[in-house]
Amino acid sequence: MEYINIDSSKHSLYSLFKDLYSISFPIFEQRTEMQQEKAFASTRYHLTGYKENDVFIGFISYWEFDGSVYIEHFAVNRELRGAGYGSAILRDFIRSTEKIVLLEIDPVVDEVSEARLRFYKRCGFHENPYPHTHPPYRDGYHAHPLVILTTQREITEKEYQTFYKELTDVVMDKK
Repeated sequence: MEYINIDSSKHSLYSLFKDLYSISFPIFEQRTEMQQEKAFASTRYHLTGYKENDVFIGFISYWEFDGSVYIEHFAVNRELRGAGYGSAILRDFIRSTEKIVLLEIDPVVDEVSEARLRFYKRCGFHENPYPHTHPPYRDGYHAHPLVILTTQREITEKEYQTFYKELTDVVMDKK
């Protein structure tokens, strides 16, 4: 599998990323084009695309902080799900850093969200007990509840507060 850094909206894989992004996340969890350009301008932001035999498999967008790495968005091509690509990508990503990796998922309310939690736990993530709401990406939408998952272990309340400050101040740029 080939890992490719997508560093701008002019990159040759950007349109494939954008297509998968737009069908994988509800509109209220998607960056606007202007927000995406602002993210690209940050040295903390990274967007990695994954290809194999010229087929776009998926992507991870993430933010690197002093004590952690936050996966903002992760998706695998729907036609390739269940083939092991998602777990391979995540496990390689986790091995690439000594830092705790954080991500958010929807609360478990049905079989789909339950299966998603099981998937992440199989990949080495731990569920954290802190009530968490993600700030809205777009005007007209509200913050929405999510569950924080982390590698290595559950994080402390102080680590959660640090993450939330980085999420609001840097990722969402809500200073």
